[in-house]
Amino acid sequence: MNITLIGTVTIFALTYYGVISKNIHRTAAAMSGAVAMILFGQVMGFYSPERALYFIDFNTIGLILGLMIIHGLLGETGFIRYLAIKTAKLSKGSYYRLMALFILITAFTSALLDNVTTVLLVVPITVIIANELDINPIPFLMVVMMSSNIGGTSTLIGDPPNIMIASAANIRFIDYLIYITPIVLIILVTIILVFELMFKDVLEREMGGFDRLMKMDERECITNHPLLYKSLFVLLITIALFMVHHIVGIEPWIVALLGASLLLLLSMSEPEIALSHVSWTTLIFFAGLFVLIGGLYEAGLIETAAEWILTMSSGNLALSIFIVLMASGIFAMMVGNVPAVITLIPAVNIIILESGMGTAFAVNPLWWALALGVGLGGNGTLFSSPVNLIVSNISEKMGYPLSFKKYTKIGLPITVFTLLLSYLLLYVFYMILL
Repeated sequence: MNITLIGTVTIFALTYYGVISKNIHRTAAAMSGAVAMILFGQVMGFYSPERALYFIDFNTIGLILGLMIIHGLLGETGFIRYLAIKTAKLSKGSYYRLMALFILITAFTSALLDNVTTVLLVVPITVIIANELDINPIPFLMVVMMSSNIGGTSTLIGDPPNIMIASAANIRFIDYLIYITPIVLIILVTIILVFELMFKDVLEREMGGFDRLMKMDERECITNHPLLYKSLFVLLITIALFMVHHIVGIEPWIVALLGASLLLLLSMSEPEIALSHVSWTTLIFFAGLFVLIGGLYEAGLIETAAEWILTMSSGNLALSIFIVLMASGIFAMMVGNVPAVITLIPAVNIIILESGMGTAFAVNPLWWALALGVGLGGNGTLFSSPVNLIVSNISEKMGYPLSFKKYTKIGLPITVFTLLLSYLLLYVFYMILL
């Protein structure tokens, strides 16, 4: 291994250690790593600042920016809180039904909005409902975060990795609905049964405090009806445009920013208020990672990884799908699903171009293997997904700390199970039915 590869791997490893550790903010780690990669690249003559800007996917950045504004203004109305309490009432005194409903409503909302926005709004309500029912909220919080990661995998806008994959592979919104959503629905139905077995001791208890819950008026959660109607109207228009953007010739990031602009005009909201919902640290974090991975690509490391996968699979599509799915899932568990997808997108692209595998399909199945791998792999540990970190932080602040060990004891087997199930479904779909 030459000095260029040693240097890039070292910068990459140190940056990702900073990202997953609590000693430094992940955005600071990503920025520092990006700057270090550019400086090292200039010294070694393989990476320049101009080339680094080329690797920043501004389509992804713009799409996330627009969605954050729409979701933030919708969140101000209390709509998600309304849904959570309404769902809890539908349990009719059954913990089994309550958990199943929380899984479905969280997954559905994560698919239509995004999983980060969903858990920010659902988790506090989950804790409140648990307190009203005199139960420990931890099992329900774990269910919420895992179903949010799974549900977010089902649509183009549900999870940042999907946005990045769609941007890199030119995948349409409707393609996710056709190829991925059915797989995720099967996984969700199956996972409800798995959760019921894993949390059997909690779910078999008699529900106490349900009468108090029934007295809560969910309509009081809606604090701004005019904004709610306008937000839902804009959201529906935005989703409709996502579904036909390839027909009208509009890029997804333009659709998202168009929706955000329209909602700002209709709501007459101050731009400062709307922009306060944008997580600028998240956008900078993504930009830093794009620059970092660009350095690995220019140094030849991504191509080496792609060649290794090609050699391991021997050009067999079914085996390649399995390797990409499992490698992306394991990598997501180790470093997080966002860093994993940014790292692996170039590798998958090289595999597709050099092997020609899967070109007979409308969308190469290796992209779906990557999407499912990083999406479901996000459930592996507390550090595998931004959703997990957000939920654990909120839970701790509300007096219910969730340890890494306790979560992993549930999250790891769930992740392995869903990854294997998703491969089985991909195999049946692409190797047998098509």
